[in-house]
Amino acid sequence: MSITTTTDLPAPIRQSLAAGMLSVPTPNFNYIIPADKYAMPRNGGTTMRFLRPNPLVPPTTPLGNTGIEPTSQVATRNIIDATISFYGTSVILNEQVIIQDQDPVLSWVSERLGVAMKQAEDTILGNYLLSAASQYNCQKGVNGDSPTEPTLRDFANVNAALDTANAFKFLTGKQGEDRFGTAPIRAAYFVLAHTLLEASFDVLNGFIHAWNYPNQNDVLYSEYGSVTNFRILTSSNSVVQLAASINGRDVYNNMIVAREAYAHIEQDGYSSQLIYRPPIFSGPLALNGTLGVKFAQAQVITQDTWIQNFRCTLAL
Repeated sequence: MSITTTTDLPAPIRQSLAAGMLSVPTPNFNYIIPADKYAMPRNGGTTMRFLRPNPLVPPTTPLGNTGIEPTSQVATRNIIDATISFYGTSVILNEQVIIQDQDPVLSWVSERLGVAMKQAEDTILGNYLLSAASQYNCQKGVNGDSPTEPTLRDFANVNAALDTANAFKFLTGKQGEDRFGTAPIRAAYFVLAHTLLEASFDVLNGFIHAWNYPNQNDVLYSEYGSVTNFRILTSSNSVVQLAASINGRDVYNNMIVAREAYAHIEQDGYSSQLIYRPPIFSGPLALNGTLGVKFAQAQVITQDTWIQNFRCTLAL
């Protein structure tokens, strides 16, 4: 007896397209958060110039009654330049894909291009900070490596260095509230750390998880917690140097940042451009359409004593 089963059905009949696209793992883009934002004006050249006056010596010596004037000072300033660079990428789509694909291909390709562009902005900024920021190697840990895992003493050392440099904190702190399991939060700098360090933070003396803050009013999406005068933001996009420690372990580069430590500059009229060219513009037969993104940016450390590359390895 012949029985018709689903095995006899053509493959397309046995398939059904699920509604919506699956989520794509996307990291937190943290490097852009503490940056001062500037825009290069149109027709303003290729380089943005920052000026910082140098401090004058305070006059602490009495003038006396001699009538002799003290030596005058010379007012000087530092010049810091940042040059705009241009970036972009694109996808070529055959017209038949656009016409026949059952999924709205232009929609999801546009979304992925936008995410790729924002990730590029963040990665470029992170790589620049890695190359330009001064380094602090954790040394108070017990994992026998160099640098060691992060410790409360290491964070305290960097906190003291930033305070001594008269750095500006980002946040004023959170007062304690009458809620179980919460603790007050100090005025804070930012730490831009890797997600793989979260286990090391969990066992760190003095660490307060973000869910144990007195309130959630200004907690950032990527914020993991705080220790001493630092609020820690984590991302899988943070810079890691593979096998770079003394014992060949991965070294995590965590940027500890004060306010006005570095700047991100975009080009007026050339930021976050999504460009679609339909097949009619591709050639004599109009066979291929294109989707692309392009952007321009520059980045610069504006106060090098207000940022530290806090280098560490994982806790054992």
